[in-house]
Amino acid sequence: MEKITYRQGMSSQEFAAYFFAVGFPAAVLVLSIVIVTRFGQFGQNLIAPMTAVMWGAGAVCAIILPSHRQNIITETHWTITGYLLGMFGLQKVVQLVSGTTSEMLAATYDQAMPAASNASLSGFLEYMLWIVAVMVPIGFVVMEGKKIVLFRRKISKQKFFDQLRGIREEHPKNGKGR
Repeated sequence: MEKITYRQGMSSQEFAAYFFAVGFPAAVLVLSIVIVTRFGQFGQNLIAPMTAVMWGAGAVCAIILPSHRQNIITETHWTITGYLLGMFGLQKVVQLVSGTTSEMLAATYDQAMPAASNASLSGFLEYMLWIVAVMVPIGFVVMEGKKIVLFRRKISKQKFFDQLRGIREEHPKNGKGR
């Protein structure tokens, strides 16, 4: 007797659902590990904790707001991906600019440049790297906190209006009950 097995291929919608449920978070995790490793001590001391804070804020917000869970999870993944790729891009820009001289800058802009302009340019980019490394996660956490506060306020306002409607329905102005 032959065994009969039912086989059905996976549709593109099912594949996309599996990818976004398992593959995308795994890809973000691998990207996090790679970027933190590329930044060395800076990545271990600043980027990794800030990324963990963003993951945590997204998880807390998704738990507290179950009706918005899917959007919050997707937003968290994309924000972390953008943050990590932005940090990587800034690192590459700093590496490119660190080798420039004031003569190169003068040739680029076709005007005389002060000798210290190459140092100030790379210094500016390094400060920008620090600011982005800290402010993007803080902004994300504040945004998630604001969502929770607004959702709670909306629920309490809705509860108040539902109670008010209930009082009006039970005691109409004409004195007749329901």
